[in-house]
Amino acid sequence: MRVFLFSLAGIPLLIVDGILLYTFSAPAGRLATGEEGWIILGGVLVYLLVHFFLRKPERLYLWGHEFSHLVLAKIFFRKIHQFHISSRDGGKVVLDRTNVMIDLAPYIFPLYSVGIGIAALVFRHASPWVASFLFTMHILFSTEGFMAGQPDLRRSGRVFSAAIVLLFLLLWIPCLMAPGVSAGWGGAVEAYRAWLSAFRSSCGSILDLLHSLRYL
Repeated sequence: MRVFLFSLAGIPLLIVDGILLYTFSAPAGRLATGEEGWIILGGVLVYLLVHFFLRKPERLYLWGHEFSHLVLAKIFFRKIHQFHISSRDGGKVVLDRTNVMIDLAPYIFPLYSVGIGIAALVFRHASPWVASFLFTMHILFSTEGFMAGQPDLRRSGRVFSAAIVLLFLLLWIPCLMAPGVSAGWGGAVEAYRAWLSAFRSSCGSILDLLHSLRYL
């Protein structure tokens, strides 16, 4: 019953995700110049090469995955019984109890990309190539987790989990890009505003279409 109810809640969220994807060109155009766009694409392509043709950084991702569980568990004042990572049997965080945010923490929080963004704030410079490289790593490993049916994702159902994860990852993009592009944080704010405006416009168009179909 829990999975069924969460899946029902996930359907409208997936619609929201679809509209955000459809209107993504609005914030993208406010953030990156053409040259910066090619640099970002380069980071994506380099990681794809590493992931599929060289060697997946599984240990690196595993540390970030389990550490994200740990951090969210601490935020929600959960008792940690065990925190274990090894190359042979993977990682494990044993808690007294969990919730949706703790379960999905490794998927909705791109730890290494956020870390690079924070470092950029400190050192005043970061290439968007690095952020796109790490963000692509996060997306691919998260996708593999969904395909493998990880227990973290099954507890609330794959539909709801996918809707929440996609929503968070989309909303992260302007923040992750801001430290490495010339538009900076001001550009990120403008990007969110443009995105919200495009989202509202698209929702209005959909409602008008449904209204007109009602009277056919």
